[in-house]
Amino acid sequence: MSIGHYEDELQGTFYTEPLSDESAVMTYIKQDQVIHVNSTRVPEQFRGQGIAMQLMVAFAQEQQLKVVPECSYVEVAFKRQPQWQHLLADTCQ
Repeated sequence: MSIGHYEDELQGTFYTEPLSDESAVMTYIKQDQVIHVNSTRVPEQFRGQGIAMQLMVAFAQEQQLKVVPECSYVEVAFKRQPQWQHLLADTCQ
């Protein structure tokens, strides 16, 4: 499985390729150096692997971005992974 990433000036998407109705998708809105992860959809066959979160975390670290989890999946994932706390925007801590 490969993961695609698309980003324009305002928003971005991580997705499993090829992009289809069966793809796992995580979307975000980017404001300055902060990404607001607002939606995650993961079909049954991809659940429990944490792939989208790992890529989003790697992307945030590489780009020196902070994260605001606005969907419940991402919020719970950050609570379960204390090593990612440094990526949370100040408003989330």
